[in-house]
Amino acid sequence: MRASPTAAMLAFVIALLLSATPVAAMTIGYYDGTREAWGFSGNNYLSDAKQWLTDQGHTLVATSRADASFLSGVDAFYTGLVRDTYFEDELDAFEEFVGGQGGFLFVQQDWGPNNHWHAAAQQLLGRWDIGTEGSHNSSQFQTVGTSDWVSDPNAVAAFSGAYHAVITSGEEQAGYERLAHDTADRSVLGVFDAGAGRSSDVLVSTDINMWDNSYGWTDAGSRDLWANIWQNAEDQTNEDPVPEPATLMLLGAGLVGFAAGRMRRRKP
Repeated sequence: MRASPTAAMLAFVIALLLSATPVAAMTIGYYDGTREAWGFSGNNYLSDAKQWLTDQGHTLVATSRADASFLSGVDAFYTGLVRDTYFEDELDAFEEFVGGQGGFLFVQQDWGPNNHWHAAAQQLLGRWDIGTEGSHNSSQFQTVGTSDWVSDPNAVAAFSGAYHAVITSGEEQAGYERLAHDTADRSVLGVFDAGAGRSSDVLVSTDINMWDNSYGWTDAGSRDLWANIWQNAEDQTNEDPVPEPATLMLLGAGLVGFAAGRMRRRKP
């Protein structure tokens, strides 16, 4: 016995409602402890900030090698303070990830120049002609401008800082935006848009203390800024989010009403 068109429509609506999930989150890659000295894995320096990402529904995936195969399966990648060096195929893969896939890349830098992580980050940032240098100490940073990175969903005026490097080149590029500076007006946080669609952003932080467990994460301004960064990355990388259940409920109600109207018109 064939199902009526009305029954088929109702079954379709029910299936949609049952399969619906909230707006899609991201898959975020990061280095495991064999590659990262400080960050999500190394010393679990950012374990609270990492847990926040999981609590927001993001999926975090660790790797010892960020090659093209791995990066093809993630929306974003966070690099903590990496040990010694990046492999050449990783540098090529990161460049394609941003400029080809439109992925979001978060590059963590810190004070230098004699620390092993500083030279490694220079390797990676150099692919976009961005450079950092120096060792400075500031207890607080101030945000710049009113872009979504510093204002949405939280208006952030200041946040915590400590020993840090500064961004010394790349700011003159088209597509680069300065997001924060230290008390001497030296750039400490910025984002470069490679213009490839989706996100295609490289975000540069020059101080891991902005979000470490015992210092930055205790500051509401730092936590709010962390939320802004990842919310904006999520908005950009998820071009076609799954409709929210409430939206599908409205759609379902409309279809059911339409079907009921057709049935009434068909009654003798």
